[in-house]
Amino acid sequence: MSATLGKGLWTASLLLALSLVCGFLTAAGNSYYAGRDFECFYQAGRIALDGGDPYDQAQYEAATGHIRARLANDIAPCGPRNPYPPWTTLLFTGLATLGLPLAATLWATLLIASTVLGIGWSWQLAGHRVPWPVIAALVVLTEPFMLALSQGQFGGLYFALTAGTALWLRERQSLRAGVALAGLALKPQTALVSGPVLLGFAVRDRQWRVLIALVAAFLAALAASLLIRPTWLVPWVAAPSELREAAIIRNTTWDLATSLGSWTFGIAIIALLLVVVVLLVRGRRTQWTDLVGLGTAFSVVVAPYAWVHDFMILAIPWSLTLARATELRPARRRMLAFATLFVAGLLFWILEVLIVVARVDKSVLALMPMITTLLLALAIRWATESATIRKTPEVT
Repeated sequence: MSATLGKGLWTASLLLALSLVCGFLTAAGNSYYAGRDFECFYQAGRIALDGGDPYDQAQYEAATGHIRARLANDIAPCGPRNPYPPWTTLLFTGLATLGLPLAATLWATLLIASTVLGIGWSWQLAGHRVPWPVIAALVVLTEPFMLALSQGQFGGLYFALTAGTALWLRERQSLRAGVALAGLALKPQTALVSGPVLLGFAVRDRQWRVLIALVAAFLAALAASLLIRPTWLVPWVAAPSELREAAIIRNTTWDLATSLGSWTFGIAIIALLLVVVVLLVRGRRTQWTDLVGLGTAFSVVVAPYAWVHDFMILAIPWSLTLARATELRPARRRMLAFATLFVAGLLFWILEVLIVVARVDKSVLALMPMITTLLLALAIRWATESATIRKTPEVT
């Protein structure tokens, strides 16, 4: 066994062991997610395991009725039916073969391990220009991570899949990139822009093996779900709109627009943001990681439904913004770094206080991915200007 392989196995074993311990402590500390988001997923898996249909409203509401009774009236738990794709339901069908405590422990372990890997991969994406403890702080000390972990949500897994796909595309590791890209379909509403962007890079670079791996992984998952119940696809397509109608607490651009008078204002908000970003980066020399970061942030901006825990993937554009800031002159570097750290950390909590104290609508949190997008676009513009200045010879 080579020294490199031995070191890799040791690192993987250590990560697994620590994640398992932290996963148990997290799951136990959150009552094994009883009455929380994870139990909604778990109950969908149990319905399917028992031969039922988690996309049938009556069956799903009956299975999750005890969860609904525990929660406050201003929270719409679980939705009227399972909102996740059939292939995602299969994942929880496997976990549903276990008791809730063990299933919750394994799920929390996966989320923690994914978060650690996502931090490492984001650090590599940023070209090691940002110290990894800073990236770790951007992830674990922010509200999205804490909320995702306390509810057993997908945040850490989605964060790792997005960062991993981007990194493996750059390193031309086709099989890993294709499978990870297919994994974004587990919760597709937060990859509506980043998914096509990553796929576009694979096509541009003629990494056809990525496409083969992507199609093979997706078709295998689709075929498995259709074999179990061919009718699952139709009600799942309708689930997002039903979930939006049922939920009261949401954090999307569309909810922000609705609070301003009409959801159609969301189109104008997104269009205006896109115009500003284009004006900022127009004529600038963008790196491919810049486009990954913008695509990731914009995915959250246009998501049809999302909650704060989905904002974990914003750690990718935050990291890339700080990486770009290292190319700037001191004043601008400090300004951009402070703004990014403020948005990632304090601003979340300030808005939460305003929501409670001043009764500001929770949709105001939809501003976070918009601000993140603008900060990265501004970093691209300033970094390009700085590079131009450095290359221009001085006139004596």
